[in-house]
Parts: sequence; C-alpha cells; structure tokens
Amino acid sequence: MKTALFYGGRDIRVEERPAPEPGAGEVLVRVRAAGVCGSDLHNYRGHRPTSSAAPWQQGHELAGEVAALGSGVSGLSVGQRVAIEAEHLLGCGRCRWCADGQNHICPERGMRNGVKQSSHGFSQYDVCVANNLHPITDAITFDHAALLDCYACGVHAANRSPVPDGGAAVIIGAGAIAMTLGQVLRARGADQVVMIGTRPEPLETAVKSGAADRTICLAGQDAVEGVLSLTDGDGAAVTFETVGGRSQLISQAAGMTRRGGTVSVLGLFTVPQEIDSGLAMQKELTVRWSNSFSSWRGQSEFVTALRLMEKNRLNPGPIITHHFGIDDIGKAFAAADDKATSGAIRVMVNP
Repeated sequence: MKTALFYGGRDIRVEERPAPEPGAGEVLVRVRAAGVCGSDLHNYRGHRPTSSAAPWQQGHELAGEVAALGSGVSGLSVGQRVAIEAEHLLGCGRCRWCADGQNHICPERGMRNGVKQSSHGFSQYDVCVANNLHPITDAITFDHAALLDCYACGVHAANRSPVPDGGAAVIIGAGAIAMTLGQVLRARGADQVVMIGTRPEPLETAVKSGAADRTICLAGQDAVEGVLSLTDGDGAAVTFETVGGRSQLISQAAGMTRRGGTVSVLGLFTVPQEIDSGLAMQKELTVRWSNSFSSWRGQSEFVTALRLMEKNRLNPGPIITHHFGIDDIGKAFAAADDKATSGAIRVMVNP
C-alpha cells in the first residue's frame, strides 16, 4: 500500500509499505478520505520539534470501507462504509475520567496495551479499533464523513459553552473548525452567529453554508468594535476562539465578550497567551477550554454529529474546497498551509 511518511517539517514522502493486519477487536479500513487538520500543520510549520520517532504516520479525520475484520469483531461487515473516530482520543477505560465518559482528558489518552496510538488517514489502509467505527449510509459521502471529527469538536464546544437564548455567538476564525462549529450552533438554534475572519471569501462561504448569520472581515474593521456594533454594545454571550497558533486571541476574545459571558477556546496555541485580568474580573468572564470531544451525558458527541448530518442539519459540501491523491500529499499540505493563496478551507486527501 501507499502511505505518507512524515520526517519533520515539509519533508513528507509517499512510500510503499505492507498493508497492516487487524488484531483482536480491530478492523482493517480502506481509507477513502482524510482531511488535513490545522493540528497536522504544526509540525509542518516547524512549531513543534521533530519527533524522535520520525518517520511517523498521521491523518485523524478519516472515513473509508471495512476491508477485513480482526477476531472478536461483530456488528460490522467487509465492504461497509464507516466514519472513524480518531485513535489518539482513546482512553484507558480505568480512570475516573474514562468512567465519567471523558476519555479525551484521560491521563493515558491515546494509549492502548501500552502502545501510543494514532490514526493513519494519509494512507491507503489503516487498522482501527472496532469500537471507533460508525456505519454511514450511502447518502453521506466519504469526504463528508471525514469532517465528522470537526463537527464533533463543535458539538463538544457547544455542550461545554451553550449559547443562551437571545445571546450572540461569535466565532474567531473562518477555517473548517469555525465553519463546522457555526453550523452546529445554528442547528441547535443559536439566535445570531457572527464569524470573524481575515479574508472575505471564506466569510462569504460561511454565510452561504449556514455557518454564520453575520461576518466581520478584519481587512476592513476592528474585531471588537465590529462585535459591539452587531450586538447593540453588549458583546457576545459566548466567544469561540478557533484559530490558535501564535496570535494573542484570548485577550481579543475577552474584549468582545459581554459581562458574565464565556470565552471558549478551541484553538491550539503554540505560544503562551495573555489576558487582561482586570477586564476579565470586571466582566466576571468564564474562560473555558474545549479539547476535542468524547461524550456528553452518556451520549457520544461523534455520534451526535453523525445524527445531525444524517438529518441534513449540517452542510459540509462548501467547506471542502480541495482534493488531492496520496501521491500529491505535499501539494495538499502546501494548499492547507497557505490558504490566502490557495483559497482552501478544508483540504481532503483521497488515498
């Protein structure tokens, strides 16, 4: 099989490797779609040190077909179309957090039988834990199913920081996480969703795809002033930060959030963040991190996202802007890395 191997930075090589074999409780999946996540770009951009385990495989937003079943697997069949939960979110199953359904914050997250786990969506085949596979109907494309990881992150953020009736939700960022979150919020009845971005084109897509009601383009106005103007001077009931990276966006989010409001942080930052503690105290803000997804009140958040997609409450099509084969994965990462040039929102690799 062909697989992408990551040697650090922009050094990505497509090589031939034997297809893996599923063990007990595992399934071999023929990968049909895998999204290039913003977290995939951190190593690519040099924001993290090169792993001593190089080369490694990655690709955690994926969907495909069941190719073979390991021993002890039931309820799935060869040829079945499936969406797949990322293996780096596996929990130990023994700690207090796993017992509470919060495997995403398990101290041993991503470990199985003492071995670190990851998904390998940028490959023609991947072995996955059977419990992480969810059958999908023919009405859901593989590309759309691969986006369920993003939608599940949106469900988790909405669960942790619900938007009160009559309050405005503001989303900083206009990437795939922002778009999927916006669609989840509107599917849940948010009265007003405002999205902030640096370029007009993705903001237009946000409105057309149902991810936002109003937008603010930073090329033309100040973000905080724009939010206050659209909310009669109050500010956002909940401000969702989805960008992360190297900017000081938590401080900006605090400035545009109303008194008694909440700042929800989804973005993965690569530099320490600062916040005006006096302003936060004056407003009595809640700052709440939102890390991936797991379950909420006993219900899988990934499955919640899947059910919304099945009911046509989500609109993934406009979010997926680029497609590349496995041989062109270097071009896929380049397009995802330089969105201003490529116009990309979510880039899909179709191995």
